[in-house]
Parts: sequence; structure tokens; C-alpha cells
Amino acid sequence: MKNIYLNTGTINEVFNGLETSFKGVLNSNDNEFKLALDSDLIKGNIDGVTFINGITSIQVSITFSDDTLLSIEPLSKSSVLFAYCTEGSIKHSFGISGHKSILRKHHSAVVTSSRSINTILHFKKNIPVKLSLIKVETEERAHTNSSLISQLKKTFLKKEPNYSYQGLQNLKIAAKFNQLNSIIEHGMIGHTMKKEILESILALEIEDNTDNLIKMSRAIKQSALNQINELKKIPISIKKYAIDAIYSKVAPSRKTESLSTNL
Repeated sequence: MKNIYLNTGTINEVFNGLETSFKGVLNSNDNEFKLALDSDLIKGNIDGVTFINGITSIQVSITFSDDTLLSIEPLSKSSVLFAYCTEGSIKHSFGISGHKSILRKHHSAVVTSSRSINTILHFKKNIPVKLSLIKVETEERAHTNSSLISQLKKTFLKKEPNYSYQGLQNLKIAAKFNQLNSIIEHGMIGHTMKKEILESILALEIEDNTDNLIKMSRAIKQSALNQINELKKIPISIKKYAIDAIYSKVAPSRKTESLSTNL
């Protein structure tokens, strides 16, 4: 088991910390960061981009060669974190002994926290993980989209001190990430395109979490997931029932044959 401690701060400080901790190679330009990882402990890539409106996006594609705990300093109380898992799974807790929740493939999570305690990410060895993160700092001095930031604060920070939700990923958001990952433009054009897509993802998150029918929608999604899991069990049950039924028919006939022979 490996234990890694990561300081938070500016995206510059975060990526410098990752480069040092994981012995990676970091390239940065125009508020965009690309970290290549190829060590005995970890292989993969971590890419990031940050904007003056307080939005930061990080794309993670990594595999650890050993079970690893990544301890991250607490988020600021004015931050909102969105996480989307597209491969593997990741276990999360507040503090090493805190309640552990699992973010699975095709699921997303929203987290705010006023806790003064580290976030712990638990990675299993040899399990590839692909994760997209969007962090929004709502108290930046200059916001170019104050309406969006205001709605994020109202939706996620004013509900309760430690708001969190996990569920199936919104398909519209998944499509937006596909668009984000397909951008090949560089410089100001590419930067602006990424910013617009990330803002549209956040708008969808606000819509998802403020709809009057949200509870019903989530209940339907969960019900559908439960039914799928139950359907997966049915073939096994049918097979077992069929075997038992066949055996019950064959067994008596064998006993009859035995008695006839004895007579």
C-alpha cells in the first residue's frame, strides 16, 4: 500500500505537486497542463486547464501498480467539485476512517464540503481509471459569467454545508465530454471552445439538480438499475430450476428401474 500526500492550491501548484510525487514529465502553456506518467508506481496521463472565471477541468487516465491512497488537502468552502468516472472505479472518503463511497463507471458525483479534513482517494492496483473533474471556485474576484456562478452557489452551496450526490451520469453531459476531448484547436480558439463546453456542462448540472421532478427522475433511474441487476440474476435462477426439475424426474425413474431389476 502506497500513501501519497497532495497539497491543494493553484492548478500550477497542484500539477507541480503531482509531477514531484509521481516523477512525471510536465508540459504547460496558456493555462493548460499535460502531465505524462511512466514510473514503477503509476502510468498514464493527467491533463488540466483553468480559466479566469474560476473553472478548472482535469482529465485523469491512470493505472497504479500498487494499492494507493491519495490524501488531498480540503477544498475551500466556496468550491464545488464535479466528478465523472468513465472507466474503472474509485473509492472516496473524508479522512482515512471516514465513510467510504464508490464512484463507479458511468456514474457522477457532486461534492461540496466545509470539513477541515483531507479527502482520501483509494486506488486499486492494476485497475485502469478514467476520471473527469470540474472544480468551480465561486469566490473568485472576477467572474466572466456571474450568472452561472451565482446559480452554482444557489444550487450547491446554499442547500447544506456538506452537499453530495452520486448517480448515473447524464447522457447529455457524457456527450459534452466527448466534444471536449475531441477539440484539436490550440491557443485562444481551443481555450475558448473548452470554456464554452465546460460552462454548458455546469448549466446541465444546475438543471439536473434544480428540476422539480429531480427526485422522481432519480428514483426512476435507480429503479431501472435495480431491475437490470435483477434481470441479470434470472438466467442463473432459471438454469438452477431446470436442473432441479430434470433431476427430480430422472431420480424416480432410476429408482423404478432398480426395483424392477431386483424383482
